[in-house]
Amino acid sequence: MKILISADACTPFSGSEAHFGWSVVQCMARRHDLWVITSGRHQADLERAAAQGMVPPSVTFAYANFPKPRHSNFIVSRFQNWMEYSNFTREAFVVGKKLHESVQFDLVHHVTVSTWRMGLPFWKLGIPFIWGPIGGAEQFPLKLYSLLSAPSKAYELTRTLSNGLSRCSPSVRACARHATHIATANNETKRLVAKLRGTESGVSLLSPAFFPSSTIGEFSALAPERRFDDPLRFFAGGMLEGRKGVALAIEALARLKQQGMKLSFHIGGHGAELGHLRNLADRLGLGTDVVFGLWKGTDYLNQLATSHVYLLPSLRESAGLTMMEAMLTGCVPVIADCGGPGHIVTEACGSKIPVGNAAAMIDSLTAAIAALDTDRALLQRKSIEATNRITTSFSEEAYFQAMNNIYQQVTHHQNDPAGQNVQTA
Repeated sequence: MKILISADACTPFSGSEAHFGWSVVQCMARRHDLWVITSGRHQADLERAAAQGMVPPSVTFAYANFPKPRHSNFIVSRFQNWMEYSNFTREAFVVGKKLHESVQFDLVHHVTVSTWRMGLPFWKLGIPFIWGPIGGAEQFPLKLYSLLSAPSKAYELTRTLSNGLSRCSPSVRACARHATHIATANNETKRLVAKLRGTESGVSLLSPAFFPSSTIGEFSALAPERRFDDPLRFFAGGMLEGRKGVALAIEALARLKQQGMKLSFHIGGHGAELGHLRNLADRLGLGTDVVFGLWKGTDYLNQLATSHVYLLPSLRESAGLTMMEAMLTGCVPVIADCGGPGHIVTEACGSKIPVGNAAAMIDSLTAAIAALDTDRALLQRKSIEATNRITTSFSEEAYFQAMNNIYQQVTHHQNDPAGQNVQTA
């Protein structure tokens, strides 16, 4: 097929959202011809990738919107990023329309930015339009705001208000109704999109995160190196934002230390909550047991290979890429039962903590961790299952089959926007 891909974020030299965009392009280019519209911000990266032979011959890049450098202030940068994306959606449609006049695409697929909060006009091209996987409907619980620093409280309140306004947006509602198929990253987003669309038909559940066989081999090869008779070692990674629930994890570990458990918690990341979390760890007597750092390459892999538990009860997470990498190496995830992690993790391979008030969640985290510490056979079984969960259900091949099935459905039923539901395990 000839497919138009919209991917505002798309580069092999960055993580998170840009990683999702690049991964989808690499995956779907295996059997389709792709024309990819991405942000001008990535042009230098993609030209470098092409020079290194990383761009498949079936992929052609086009660019829309050439933004200014990001502001150093976190809040200002987020607002700037949103405005850039708004500009991209408008310019990308113009670029896509011109390309379609000459190429005549079979369908258009929007990949990144993977949020439901901004409607896209690609359905107006008159060909099947696939939106997603998208996420973002997860809400940080109001009853947990006491855990946040002042800047994070302000950000979460602003985001909640933005979500309310986005539900009323004519462009969002039109996009939800007219998209031929909408793939969603988690159950919260699936329910919201179905409500905006007016039907569950044509709405599926599909994680945006997956791994090629080379990455699976590299990470899973580390699993046998783990020792299960050592004191528990915990790891968490990503931007240190209030929504990540790291404060809950620190509270639980402090309680377990008081009960006599030997432990260490390595947190790989930086962000607005770093100072707040350092102070919390010191105040609770975990100053020498909690290590903050930034690990990359081999150092990052070593952190995963020597950790037993991936501990990040994030309250707002569409996917959880770092968690999935940790699971590949055999880290057992202990997470909040919501968002992308709630979909990805099963009780066979990890522990899912019900979302409640802070005291209840700390109690549940403490109990789940204590169970793994006292029953090392259980820890080892879950470690094996964590690796198996990602290698079998979130491989590149699994994503390709799910998305290609959607492609086949929408092109065979162009006059029927309902389609069929497609889900990964």
